[in-house]
Amino acid sequence: MTKKRILLTGAAGRVGRLVRPLLQQTYALRLADLAPLVATERDDEIIQGDLANPVVARGAVEGAAAVVHLAGLVAPGVSFEDTLAPNYRAVLNLLEACRQTEVRRFVFASSHHIVGLLAPGVEAGAAVAPDGFYGLSKAFGEAACSLYARRFGLRTLIVRIGNADPQVVDGRRERLWVSGRDLVQLIMIGLEHEGVGCQIVYGTSNCPDPFFPNEEAWRLGYRPLDHAAEHRAVKFREFSTLGAADGAGCIGGGFAASALPDPFIRT
Repeated sequence: MTKKRILLTGAAGRVGRLVRPLLQQTYALRLADLAPLVATERDDEIIQGDLANPVVARGAVEGAAAVVHLAGLVAPGVSFEDTLAPNYRAVLNLLEACRQTEVRRFVFASSHHIVGLLAPGVEAGAAVAPDGFYGLSKAFGEAACSLYARRFGLRTLIVRIGNADPQVVDGRRERLWVSGRDLVQLIMIGLEHEGVGCQIVYGTSNCPDPFFPNEEAWRLGYRPLDHAAEHRAVKFREFSTLGAADGAGCIGGGFAASALPDPFIRT
């Protein structure tokens, strides 16, 4: 049986490397990134280029069955200007390319930093509260996905990813951690589930005292397999020991605690 061809952007990044081998078990991947990539499966396709260029984005999307968009610039100290090309233009170019080429599925990697300034314990439907210009760019991405889903029928799943590190280093991250296979389970829901229209879910595994409600993910059939508490680092720091410098009072942690640059000055 021929595998579906899926465009995976940001394939050279940390989350891209985490999910890539798991997605390869089911799909033929077209891997896109600014950084060099090497094919690891016979059916891998490689695209090295800037998705902020609409021609590159159109070429990357054309012929794919769906898009999993992980690419983007992420850091606590980025300015608006830093994020403009990778986090605004690129996502809009990909969405428009989907419309033009009639690709009908789009999975968007959003972030918990979109609600990073809120205190732990977010209620369903809480207003966004970005903790910096990175989080702000994810708010734009979610809005752009909503536009293309509701106006053009692009089935879209927005996944607000928590912490996807291999090990859980502290009590804040333990409450929003996600494993690779649980994240792939959510991605596959976005790629395959007939009930997906334009939903927002949280990319978290089984976490103690979780920061987020995730009823929408459960409604779509998500059943996380991994437990954050079983992946603690050797030097794990309990939540009670975290202070203001760690951003312990906010979901966004260090992103929320860091000073913001001038929005128009490249850092």
